[in-house]
Amino acid sequence: MIESEPGRSSRPKTPGRHHRTIIRRKLAIPEPAKEVVYRQRLSQRIHELLDRHTVVKVFATAGAGKTTAVVQALRDLERPVAWVSLDGTEQAAGRLLVYIEAAVEDIVSSAADVASDALSSSLQIGEAAGLLAESLQGSRLIVVCDNVERIASDESCTAVLSSFARYLPSDANLVLISRVDVQLDLGSTSERDRVGELVETDLAFDVQEASAALRTVGDVDVDPAQAVAATEGWVTGVLFKGWRHARSREMDPDSLHSYVAANIFNSLSLAERTLLLHTSPLGEISVDGARALGQENAAHIMADLRGRYLPVTWSADGSRMTPHPMFRDFLQVALEREDAKTIGEVRRRHTEVLIANGAHEEAVDELLRLGDVEAAGRLAAAALPSLVARMDFALAARWLDALGASVRTPTPEIGSVVLHVAFALEQWGRGVEFIDRHGYDWLPELGAPNSEEARVLACWSLWHSGRIDEARSVGDQLPPGRNRRIADTLIAGATGEEPPPFPEFSTMPSGPLDGLLMRLAFIRGRLDGLDDPGTFDPWRTILGGPWVVAALRATGRLEAAMAMYEPRRGSSQPVWLQGVDAVDLMLDLGRGEEAWSLLKRGRDLIASTGSKVYWNMSLLAEAKLWLRLEGNRQRADRVLAAAAANGALDYALTRETWQLWTGLSMLLQGRDAEAQEHLSACLLSMQRGDRQLDLPTAAVYLAEAQWRLGLEDESDATAELAIVSASTHGTHHLLLTALADMPSVAIRAADTKPSRMSSYHEVLAVLSGRHPVRVNVSAPRLVLEEFGEPILTVDGNVVQPRLTKSVELLSYLLVSPDRRATRDELLGALFDGRNDAAGRSYLRQALFRLRQALPADLGPSQDGDVFSLVGPELAMGSAQRAVDIIAQAGRQHGEVRLQTLLHALSSAERGAFLATVSDTWAAERRVALTEILLSARVDAAKLAYRLNRLREAKGLVDYVLREDPYREQAWQLAIQLEYASGSDDAVLALYQRYVARMRELDVAPSNEVRRLVTQLRR
Repeated sequence: MIESEPGRSSRPKTPGRHHRTIIRRKLAIPEPAKEVVYRQRLSQRIHELLDRHTVVKVFATAGAGKTTAVVQALRDLERPVAWVSLDGTEQAAGRLLVYIEAAVEDIVSSAADVASDALSSSLQIGEAAGLLAESLQGSRLIVVCDNVERIASDESCTAVLSSFARYLPSDANLVLISRVDVQLDLGSTSERDRVGELVETDLAFDVQEASAALRTVGDVDVDPAQAVAATEGWVTGVLFKGWRHARSREMDPDSLHSYVAANIFNSLSLAERTLLLHTSPLGEISVDGARALGQENAAHIMADLRGRYLPVTWSADGSRMTPHPMFRDFLQVALEREDAKTIGEVRRRHTEVLIANGAHEEAVDELLRLGDVEAAGRLAAAALPSLVARMDFALAARWLDALGASVRTPTPEIGSVVLHVAFALEQWGRGVEFIDRHGYDWLPELGAPNSEEARVLACWSLWHSGRIDEARSVGDQLPPGRNRRIADTLIAGATGEEPPPFPEFSTMPSGPLDGLLMRLAFIRGRLDGLDDPGTFDPWRTILGGPWVVAALRATGRLEAAMAMYEPRRGSSQPVWLQGVDAVDLMLDLGRGEEAWSLLKRGRDLIASTGSKVYWNMSLLAEAKLWLRLEGNRQRADRVLAAAAANGALDYALTRETWQLWTGLSMLLQGRDAEAQEHLSACLLSMQRGDRQLDLPTAAVYLAEAQWRLGLEDESDATAELAIVSASTHGTHHLLLTALADMPSVAIRAADTKPSRMSSYHEVLAVLSGRHPVRVNVSAPRLVLEEFGEPILTVDGNVVQPRLTKSVELLSYLLVSPDRRATRDELLGALFDGRNDAAGRSYLRQALFRLRQALPADLGPSQDGDVFSLVGPELAMGSAQRAVDIIAQAGRQHGEVRLQTLLHALSSAERGAFLATVSDTWAAERRVALTEILLSARVDAAKLAYRLNRLREAKGLVDYVLREDPYREQAWQLAIQLEYASGSDDAVLALYQRYVARMRELDVAPSNEVRRLVTQLRR
């Protein structure tokens, strides 16, 4: 039964204190099996990696010899080692961190309780990990985490490892041993050289090593070359001869592991098999541990096992053994096949061991497996607040469900846990169910710790379920201050009333209310700072990360948005990202099929949340797809009607979105008066509620409706409102997306401006651009540096085809439509149309040499007379990459856009496109790229000027005028910059130079430039 124990403090306990004893049994550094040959080659490689990198990742398949290789290498070093073997119970960020703390504090006294005390003081878990890492300064400690694949899928756990790795002193090392690669986030690109890798191919036996290993285990009749060839050097496959029963490459590693495990196990006696089965819950098996699990004759049986050749590692004195993860997995599966009584007895004894050792969280899991809900509830009551403090929400939710928390007598502590879990996992129905069953008497008294936070989270759950009046009554209980403003801001999103001043983010360690503020900030269009992932603050970077993705998309940083979304693509959390914003992201990128697929998946996820708002947002996202992607107004109208029937009009937020897409549908149907009515109401509501995110879109559509109805002045004013709002909030991307639906709004707005350097002229230039927005979040294996002298790299290594023409051929294919070209097209472009024997022979040689230089999966393929190349995710040319970045910059605004443009321009500083190539097609491509880059430089100069970075703007303009002295906009900007320097004479001198240049073309100075000079001299 979940209830607080009498006399206990409500403060969450330091999670690490409960684990000390059991942790110490996890910390023994494994000894390599005595039969395995020492591999000097690998040890030297690991020593080199430790010298050059702070973090070393060792990842390969099970049985590849990862752990043994690391143990052998570390034995040769005179450095302290802390070893943590993970068994899966650490798949919670807080638990992982205190396990690491327990491992290092025995060796480095200054690390004792550093992370535990930080967590109990409500510091962010990332900061706690950083403090623990910094406490190792001067220790020369090597921290090893083994079996990391067991927690690699948990985003919060990888955030802990990332933070620990980021702040680890240079004299210490972190070694991660895993079956899968672990993606660490070390922040800036410059930090990435802190990580070195040892992979499958490094670990594989060569023939000499296999021969020595086979001799060690007595298999002198085995051909080591055959064993290596059959297993590709897989260590366990060679040693246990599983390869003899599999034809080369026809048995996958998992099947081979199962074969090895099963055949080893079946060769043991019944007593030996029983001991291994019944002790499989233990990661490390000692005589005392085995006896505690009912194996009275453990000492004798383990002595017999010591003489067996098993996939286990033994302690130096032979008193403890640790099964290989592959072997332990097999044993645990085999235990489940025993009769129910035996399984129950083993688990009960294991639970008693856990409780005796203070491992209460693991004990709760065991009791739940046993079905002892009452005993589990008593232990869970003390542990649940600690889980929430550590942000272990998935585990807390599993416990709550298994314990039936909603039907038990509530306490403030348990109620707070329920609300935190409901918020973190977006399971609003969980919070509402708790409120419906127990009312509000369980809420802590105002003034008690977290009392205001609990009320705001209760408001949030009620808000999602459509119970606005009830949410307001809870919020009205709050005293004036930040938390009351958060609740009032939330309520205003439903009622449409004027919201209070927007609450500030906490300057202290953040909590769930900061995560809630991220959601409200996005809805309101307050994106400044929201689009920066920041530090490892879990409420804002882990749980709030999806709203960073949304802000990146809204501000036009589509590549950055995709880079953050990709790791979350397969997750079910948060539902809003998967069901709404990812749909918008795919729509923006022209990936229609993915958008529809995500909408369907999101709809399935939303159904379990209990959120009326999310369901309506999903319907409105579907209507947007029908309108923008399919142009099907009838289907859109049916979905909009369904949203209205479901209560979308009851919330200001969803009502505005409904009016927005209803207005667009009516515009597309020519029902302009109705469109104007809906869009006017939408815009007015957005302005009253200070919801700026979609205001530029609504204003664009309304401007079009007003123009069609003859309200020209109103239309001009509304169009101006659209661009002012977009510029103020950095949402040019959303403005451009709307203008793509109604481009005539931009054309008319630009016509009203006296200068061609106006914002709407710039918008028109982007809308009429020929280059689509393309993103590529993966690092291509093949990169052709095309500026200056060409350089071809594959997997980071320079490759030099024997024919220069091969590089030219590659560059041509990289930029060809769909990366395909016919033989005649290649002959025409690269060989001056020489479709004779010599030309065809030269083309064959160029293709042959290119294929010879590249891996088979990257080289050009041929289908008849058509040659094609792999996609941009695998191969990329630097010229096209620069063009793609410039196209993305067109969707951005202000400082963000300037930095994107400067990034693109920096890639072209090596020189002209294919500077050593003189063919006609290359010359034409060079001219086109020069024009694109010069235009981008002018855009960058204008942005720098507006940001008062005058020296930078002048350098950009001067470069443009040196390369193209007839560029009108560059002259205009140069004159404005001279005026900003305070010299009228300089303005006139520059104007004279401009007039002289135009005279060379027999062109009179433009009225716009003359008007500018006259205006500046007044």
